[in-house]
Amino acid sequence: MLYVYLSHPFRIMNEKSPLVSVVIPTYNRENLVGRAIKSVLSQTFEDFELIVVDDASLDNTEEVIKRFQDSRIKYVQHQKNMGAPATRNTGIRMAKGAYIGLLDDDDEWLPTKLDKQVNRFKESSGRTGVVYSGFEVRDQNGRIVQTTFPALRGNLYMRLLKRNMIGGSSMIKSECFEKVGLFDRSLKSCQDWDMWLRISEYYEFDFVPEILSTIHLHGDQISSKYSSMIPGRTRMIQKHMDEFRKHPDILVIHLKRMGKLHCINGTWKEAVYWFRRALVVNPFEIIKIVAWCVLELPKIKMFSRERHFKRYRIEEG
Repeated sequence: MLYVYLSHPFRIMNEKSPLVSVVIPTYNRENLVGRAIKSVLSQTFEDFELIVVDDASLDNTEEVIKRFQDSRIKYVQHQKNMGAPATRNTGIRMAKGAYIGLLDDDDEWLPTKLDKQVNRFKESSGRTGVVYSGFEVRDQNGRIVQTTFPALRGNLYMRLLKRNMIGGSSMIKSECFEKVGLFDRSLKSCQDWDMWLRISEYYEFDFVPEILSTIHLHGDQISSKYSSMIPGRTRMIQKHMDEFRKHPDILVIHLKRMGKLHCINGTWKEAVYWFRRALVVNPFEIIKIVAWCVLELPKIKMFSRERHFKRYRIEEG
């Protein structure tokens, strides 16, 4: 048996299906997941179910979630740790809503997020599969250190080939997952980017031009762990290599980025490997690579804490 449902104190709704299903995957975040849940329960839009998927936490996550007395909450618990993509997928499989909202357990939503995204879906083209929004980033002292506003809508496939510009707390039509499948469990990072890229082959994107979610920095995000970031991005490039090769200017961007990540991480052999691959695509990139190594890398290394991970075999992609 893969997971266990805890029926008390929650009542699984068996009336009409909610319009929105919210999925929160969580693992060992007893001190954070409560804030995420509160932000969903505080939404001005109320026609939703909240599915919290516990990836076999070893702390008091279960007790924290049980404190919330709301019949819209469904709690499911993996019997063994399966990773973030699999945890999201469990929630998506359970979802009954026409739209699915994904919220990380360390982030939170502003009260009008669901309301405004649902309205945006109603106003936008029937080809729209994802509605995203702006977000703010706060440091451990609660200070805003970054704000990002969306600017791109429509067919974003070519832009998503270059980079991920879609916020993680997006709202997705449930039919998108039926069309392109669930999150890729083989990716240690870049799961969102991979999903948006696959969806963009068939659907358009739209946005609400406001800040509707908050990302909280605490030092334990995947984006701060090169042990997850580098293997995940490596796998992402390998997975979509056939498409990247059709666009050499985009391919060289990703090859150089991998080289830079390895430079910052101190894995120099791997850095040289990726830079060489970039130069095979475009030899003139040598000027940019050298300039970055001489001018930018020392500053990055000076102001970034060291990050290390076990070396892994480089696979040809």
